[in-house]
Amino acid sequence: MLVAFWGPAQGQGRTTSNMAAVAATIALDHHIRVLMTHTHLKQGVLEHLFSQTRTTLQSAQTTGGMDAIERLVQCGMLTPEGIRDHAESILKDRLELLRGSMSTEKHETKLLLPHIYKDYRRFYDLLFVDLSSEDDPDVVSLVMEQADLIVVNLNQNQVSLDSYFLNKNKAPVPSHKPVLYCIGAYERSSRFNKERIIKLYELKKKAVGVIPHHIGYMDAQNERRFVQFLLKAREAKSRFLEFSEDGSFTEAVRHMGQLILRMLEISPVSELDAAND
Repeated sequence: MLVAFWGPAQGQGRTTSNMAAVAATIALDHHIRVLMTHTHLKQGVLEHLFSQTRTTLQSAQTTGGMDAIERLVQCGMLTPEGIRDHAESILKDRLELLRGSMSTEKHETKLLLPHIYKDYRRFYDLLFVDLSSEDDPDVVSLVMEQADLIVVNLNQNQVSLDSYFLNKNKAPVPSHKPVLYCIGAYERSSRFNKERIIKLYELKKKAVGVIPHHIGYMDAQNERRFVQFLLKAREAKSRFLEFSEDGSFTEAVRHMGQLILRMLEISPVSELDAAND
């Protein structure tokens, strides 16, 4: 199943970091194999977030990722095994990254994507694709038409939300596609909170999730401790009448993942259930 993460305003909805947190949490929580990639011409935020988790050999490779996929497509030799072999392991047998190009030459991303979409299902249950509002419109349209679910990433700025929701033509999101909304860098103490946004724009409660603003999460991204942060945050214990920032963050990210799995009608075995078998 293909899940496209997109936001109408570049950088404002934290699209890439939202997707990375949700994809990694789903992979940690369930027996699901997840592949991540993006449609940008070059390597960027997604590669940076996971750069410490990738092995030194993987990080130094110039033969993998989209560069390798392009060569295989040009030769007519791309197979499901080719996608698996040129993706980089983040969490063993759970989460992998098909990184962007390291070449300085121009790539025809829209010619590569159909081949990836055709073959990824043999080894992966979910494919998460990070889209930028600055990407080639043809590429964005192609991904959204292929997507089983589109996650629109927004913020708590009312002007920005008005611009999106009150515009009858919410292009490039196709009207016939299932959509979830993810509010990034969410401030729970704001008066313009999730409940007010749902009411104001007449959204379904089960269609809206949040990724909370968390200084530790921001620092972990900058310091490339992304997976380490997620693992540590999961250990936070909830205490009666005591707010845990780590616990609240993990709960919100996990809830966003559950919304996605529910929308896709996927009922995976959780790590806890597997451990009890």
